[in-house]
Amino acid sequence: MKLFFNFTSCISRVAIGLMLALMFATMVPLVALAETYVVSPGEKNTVTFVSKAPMETFEGVTDQISGTIEFNRAAVSTGVTVTLSVDLASIDTGIGKRNTHMRERHLETDKFPVATFISTSVVDPEALDLSVGKAVNYLVVGEFDLHGVKREQEVEVTVTLLESGDIHVIATFPVDLADHEISRPKFLFLKLNEVQVVTVDFVAHPKPSPPPDGTN
Repeated sequence: MKLFFNFTSCISRVAIGLMLALMFATMVPLVALAETYVVSPGEKNTVTFVSKAPMETFEGVTDQISGTIEFNRAAVSTGVTVTLSVDLASIDTGIGKRNTHMRERHLETDKFPVATFISTSVVDPEALDLSVGKAVNYLVVGEFDLHGVKREQEVEVTVTLLESGDIHVIATFPVDLADHEISRPKFLFLKLNEVQVVTVDFVAHPKPSPPPDGTN
């Protein structure tokens, strides 16, 4: 009886070991496919907002966007982490005095110098993978932190894998100033719309792999 028990226990351990080995083996390809892309300031990357009023419209633009995108290129919907940061003090509306008003009276960049977006999920992706030259649309949900106020934000994103291995990302989304406790800009006695349209356009590069010996 004792011999049978030991034999059964041994078989169980072997079976569990095989199951764990199989699980690990199936996970390895997914881990290997996971990639990190880096977004750097400049490099023709832009963040643009458009402010409209019945008799006045202007744009604010900056190229000071940075961050990372982590995902499995072959199965984007299973895990995407987007972390982006924008230097608000660098926004240029084309007029120096207007820039000063935006920074000091509305965005208060001395207190809240950056806006950040951190993704939490991807909803109903148009495709589960990326192929070179094909634009794919995604709805990315995340936390948008602007003016010290965090709100959930849905962002429509178009991603294209380039032949170079980089990815081109374009995203457009509305920002309600009241949601972030920002006073509505007023110029020439005309108040602009409460909702501003923001467009983000950038190219992210694959993060270089560290040397095998771990040195820089």
